[in-house]
This record gives sequence, structure tokens and C-alpha cells, in this order.
Amino acid sequence: MDWIKKGAVTFALSLGKVEKDTLAQNDSEDILRNNYGAVNPYVRNQLMQDLKEGRVTQQVKEFRKKYYEILRKSANYKFKDGQLLSEQEVRAMKVAQGDPFDSYPVELAFDNKAVGISMFESAEVRPLKIQRGVTPRHKIENYTSTVHVRTVDGNNKLLDFYIPKSPENQLIMNELESIRNTRRISDLVNFTKTSFTTQDAEMLVFEYRMLAFDKVVEHNNNYIVKMFAEVTKDGDWVAQKYMIVD
Repeated sequence: MDWIKKGAVTFALSLGKVEKDTLAQNDSEDILRNNYGAVNPYVRNQLMQDLKEGRVTQQVKEFRKKYYEILRKSANYKFKDGQLLSEQEVRAMKVAQGDPFDSYPVELAFDNKAVGISMFESAEVRPLKIQRGVTPRHKIENYTSTVHVRTVDGNNKLLDFYIPKSPENQLIMNELESIRNTRRISDLVNFTKTSFTTQDAEMLVFEYRMLAFDKVVEHNNNYIVKMFAEVTKDGDWVAQKYMIVD
């Protein structure tokens, strides 16, 4: 039975890429043409046209509902060294120890690595989004490699923004060192809202209202900017709005 389970998970994971590209209206025609098993052949042409032209028909809603469900289930499983991990092992991979300057437990570690806009464009974006009232000399979201979310109590969180100490980050490092030594508030840490969407198959949205700057510390060749925040979206599922079929 293990090989059946593994095969089913592999199938679900492969469908995840089809679903993400299709719902983003990325080359929908080519996707559906090369994935005949994804839809009934009698309705495939109409569904292809609706997706291509952005029409939200009943067939599109049903298609989205079915494959978002598969995509969400596939997020519970991952492969490492060719072996299928358990749900517990997958959850453990998402939790980090964190730096020793605070005892609040890390509930979520978010990877802010840059991703390409598309395979045909050279531009890259980072998933971490920040809203602010003033524009600083250096935007922290462009330098942050990882964000740790720590639980303080209830909806109150401590967000740790990790900025690697590297030559290309020298200018922001100078400002961080000044903040660390003088504890002055600069435009760098003066923002009102932070949000990000996980890049795995779960596609969960996290959003925080920023409350106060805490401090800057150094750990493992990183500057870490610590800020207190209140959670406003705690892992809302992006696909939820597509799950209702009239």
C-alpha cells in the first residue's frame, strides 16, 4: 500500500504546478493541451477558452475547486532523498530554532528568496510585502532572506527579519549597525504592515499590523531586526474564495 500512497502523492504534487499556472492564466492553452487527464475531453476546449480569456464560468469554478483541493492536500507531503516524509516531518521542517536573544518560540519560518516573475523575464521579486508611510533609503524587504514569526501571546507576535552580512548588503548593514548602537528609530524600520504568502503548495497568507520596533541584534553572520506586531491574517488560504461552486 505504501507504493500506492507514494504514487498518489506524486500525482497530486505534479498537478499542483498545472493548477498554479492555469489559475494564473499562464499559457493555459498549452497546459491543458498537454494534460488531457486534467479535464473531460468534451468540455476541454470550452474550458481552455474560458481560462485563456479570464471568464469565471461554472466549469472554471469546478476546475479550480477540484485542483485547489488536490494542491492543498499535496502540501502535507514532501520528498527528501527520494523518501516520502510524514505530515509530522513536513511540519517540523517549517519550524526554526531562532536566535538566542528572545525566548519566544518560533511558530513560523518564512523564506524570502527572490523568485522570477516568469520564465521569459529576467526581473525578480521577493514575496515579502511591506506598507509604509515614508520611503526609506533602503527597503528592508529587498535585503531580508528569512522572517521568523515568534509567539508572544495571543495575536501578539515578534517578527525577526534576517539580513545576511555580505558585501552587497554593505549600505544597509551600515544603517543597521547605527540603529543597533544608538537604538534610534530610522525610516528603515518605520512601516505599518507586513504580509507574505508561502511559496509551497499550501499558499497561505500571513499579514501583520506593526506595533513597535524592538531592537537589532547580530547572530550567525546576520543582522536581525526585531519588531512587535499584531496578526491580522493568520495563514488564510489563498484559494478559499474559489472553493464555492454555485
